[in-house]
Amino acid sequence: MAKIGIDIIENQRINLEDKFLKRFLHDQEITLLKELQSKEAQIQFASGRWAAKEALIKCVEHKVLPNTINIIYKNNKPVIENAIYKNIEISISHEKNYSVAVALNI
Repeated sequence: MAKIGIDIIENQRINLEDKFLKRFLHDQEITLLKELQSKEAQIQFASGRWAAKEALIKCVEHKVLPNTINIIYKNNKPVIENAIYKNIEISISHEKNYSVAVALNI
């Protein structure tokens, strides 16, 4: 049975303080975020990850700790780097002040 999750976030809700980021970003994601040159790019990166992880939480039946999930890109597509979630497809999009993500458990 397929399940779907979706989430949208207003980018201005994202706080770039370490304490906030560590609640939902994986250590490798924090490293990537800090390599981004502009604050706007960092906020967009973090908000996309937030939306993707919230969408993931909505489509699985067990508890998920967002900061244990690492989202990477393979072939220009976001992929969850964890074998437990190998059947989950995600998509992340950004539009001006918002980020949205969908997760599909196939």
